[in-house]
Amino acid sequence: MSREGFSDFVRALERSPGLRRDFQNLATLDAVIELARRTGFSVSAGDFQADAHCSKIENWFNKSRI
Repeated sequence: MSREGFSDFVRALERSPGLRRDFQNLATLDAVIELARRTGFSVSAGDFQADAHCSKIENWFNKSRI
């Protein structure tokens, strides 16, 4: 699992209109992973799951009043 590769892929999606176009046409996570790998990014399904989990935790901390 490569969190760095995942982060790099997300940044590339934010900056590349062509990559975003390709991404928008994808229907499955496997297709997204294939696009990432084909364009040189090392990502796995676990990276997406870990990101979703981290986002939930981050949202909880941002909303909590501890």
